Amino acid sequence: MCSRIRVDRPGNTTTEDRRTVAAALSGAATAVVLALALSACGGAGDGHRPSSSAGAGTGVHAGGVPAADAADRSPAHAPATAGSSAKYGGLPSWLPKPRVHINRLLAASVGHPALSIQGETIAVDLPGGHVLATAAGPEVPEEGRFPVPATSPCTFIVTFASGSGTIPLDPAAFTLVDDLGHVHHPRVTALHGGPLPGSVPREKSVSLKLYDVLPTGDGALEWAPHGGRALVGWDYTVEID
Repeated sequence: MCSRIRVDRPGNTTTEDRRTVAAALSGAATAVVLALALSACGGAGDGHRPSSSAGAGTGVHAGGVPAADAADRSPAHAPATAGSSAKYGGLPSWLPKPRVHINRLLAASVGHPALSIQGETIAVDLPGGHVLATAAGPEVPEEGRFPVPATSPCTFIVTFASGSGTIPLDPAAFTLVDDLGHVHHPRVTALHGGPLPGSVPREKSVSLKLYDVLPTGDGALEWAPHGGRALVGWDYTVEID
């Protein structure tokens, strides 16, 4: 890299020789700096570049997490747990199995009266036929009143459908029993007013309106189509607040 330096006399060099020496020293310094820069870049890159060997597990993902650790933490390598099976969220096997079928239609007969809640349909089996009966209510006009009144006008809607045979409709067959056990005999009319038909039309539906003033609290609407003991009933709640 360096040229021979011609010396005219001890301790002195020509201008051309000085230029040659300066160029040689500058090139050497540049080479050293470049080598140091490449060495630094190569050292930093080795710590952040995944290993190219298929069998090596020492690569590093972005963020400084070793490749092997990242694989262990990924969802595909997550350890299976007892709740990660297809039955996740199911009931434990040691609990007793339920014996009551859900979404079933409640049935009532002379020997087996039924009590349900408002909005539920009951399949009623009578000696003269069968019918589906549903009650809804009560509807009250005084919601939001304060102080809460002791009593309130209440309206119920009872619907009979899919009747067969002869299903009698008698206003006296409907009673309301309040939370204190007092029996109320509501005024019963057709849905839009007027008298009731004598029986439920076959394969058709008919709705009745029941009206009474009831105390605030819980109670039950009962229907006894043949008098005496009620055959079906629906729980209700009179709420004014």
